[in-house]
Amino acid sequence: MSIAKPLKKAVAAVILDLDGWKESFSVIIAGDEVRAGKPSPEIFLEAAKRLNIEPSSCLVIEDSLPGVTGGKAAGMEVVAVPSIPKQTHLYIAADEVISSLLDLQPELWGLPPFDDWIDGTLPLEIWHIGGPVVKGFGRGSKVLGIPTANLSTKGYSALLSEHPSGVYFGWAGLSTRGVYKMVMNIGWNPYFNNTEKSIEPWLLHEFDGDFYGEELRLVIVGYIRPEANFTSLESLIAKIHEDRRIAERALDTPLYLKYKDDPYLKGSSL
Repeated sequence: MSIAKPLKKAVAAVILDLDGWKESFSVIIAGDEVRAGKPSPEIFLEAAKRLNIEPSSCLVIEDSLPGVTGGKAAGMEVVAVPSIPKQTHLYIAADEVISSLLDLQPELWGLPPFDDWIDGTLPLEIWHIGGPVVKGFGRGSKVLGIPTANLSTKGYSALLSEHPSGVYFGWAGLSTRGVYKMVMNIGWNPYFNNTEKSIEPWLLHEFDGDFYGEELRLVIVGYIRPEANFTSLESLIAKIHEDRRIAERALDTPLYLKYKDDPYLKGSSL
């Protein structure tokens, strides 16, 4: 990864839907304004020209391989956010590959850091998910010592596409037991090499037994980190417990604590 130089960088981004975004950009260039499309560097060089900044001082954020190729050919640094899951290994030309824009760290590239991160957490517009607790892969309690209350992914394909893989946190409501703090992994669990994206919440409470089939409702309020692979089971377990500490501390703050009373957790319809 290229370490940011101590200079101001311009960010070139391709926005497919410009409604509500135009005022956020100094320059917008459409594909029909250049002679050659990506992987040609022309559109990136034209952006730098209109911004009156050297290409080497530009940071490109791209989701496609032709875009990465074009950005690098223009002499710019490139952060790739692959549009297709599990294809990050193809983006070797990029200076950095991240799973989603949630993981972009502009300070690494000479830009001001985002100011919306709070104590290792990123507040999100809340979203809800629920259903009966199902049997998972049999590794939560047995392998990790961390009992997860898995949810079926059926009916949630759109939601899983909308939200990138990673570790989230929030509140969990069990229909006959109450409301509890929760930290949750959504993704492929690369250490175990899942073939399907899964939803694995960990309710941060000691229960006497399992509760398969019981209705579980989640209110997701924030994001902690991207999904990652680990070199050992011990390092994976340590990271999960670190996620727990971050979530528990954050959920005690007024910013997140207020969602403990969300009616959805107690079975009310949205």
